[in-house]
Amino acid sequence: MRAAREGKFMHIILMGAQGAGKGTQAERLAPRFQLAHLSTGDVFRAAIRSGTEFGLMAKRFLDRGELVPDDVTLGIVEERLQAIGIPGSGVRGALFDGFPRTEAQAVGLDDVLERRGETIGAVVEVAVPSEKLISRLSGRRVCENGDAVYHIEYNPPRVPGECDRCGGSLIQRDDDQPDAIRRRLELYFAQTAPLLAYYDKRGLLTRIDGDQPIDDVTEEIANAIETSVAANRERE
Repeated sequence: MRAAREGKFMHIILMGAQGAGKGTQAERLAPRFQLAHLSTGDVFRAAIRSGTEFGLMAKRFLDRGELVPDDVTLGIVEERLQAIGIPGSGVRGALFDGFPRTEAQAVGLDDVLERRGETIGAVVEVAVPSEKLISRLSGRRVCENGDAVYHIEYNPPRVPGECDRCGGSLIQRDDDQPDAIRRRLELYFAQTAPLLAYYDKRGLLTRIDGDQPIDDVTEEIANAIETSVAANRERE
């Protein structure tokens, strides 16, 4: 993907429910299109570690167990966009992974990008049936000592129940239990249905079948991005 015009970023949004594989796809596609991979969780953690203005604000909400308000989330995103826009970095935009989550955040992101003279080039939803998502998520195991993540079917450890890195025990998080997963998916679909409609009305949304081999999903997303970005260039 080339920039829409010299000096102007064109950003991509990758959507999908928990377990759809959008994180894996974002890691594959970001370097391919010279985009910075902006995962909401990673951006939050980086802002908090760096002690940025909005990072400190977010930490206060998180420490109280509260949701971070949209204006603070958008402030963190804008800080990160400013950081990646360094001349000569070769970065041509951001690949948003898991953001925006609601229509209100989408409208806020539009405002942020408008102030920067930038735009969204494509929105791709990785769609996977709910029962398949439950199967994927309920098979996830994490190391009790760190961030290593495994799956009993798709990415098993060398020794069952034992982390390859440190030998620690692998555990199933409470929110990876089937009932908890169903509640999370219900919330996701309720929140994102209006968001999908918002982008669909603007001609930006493409839905991809995520229930197929990883390489096939990657190529379908890449084709969708290229097609949407080309169409957006013609409209400018």
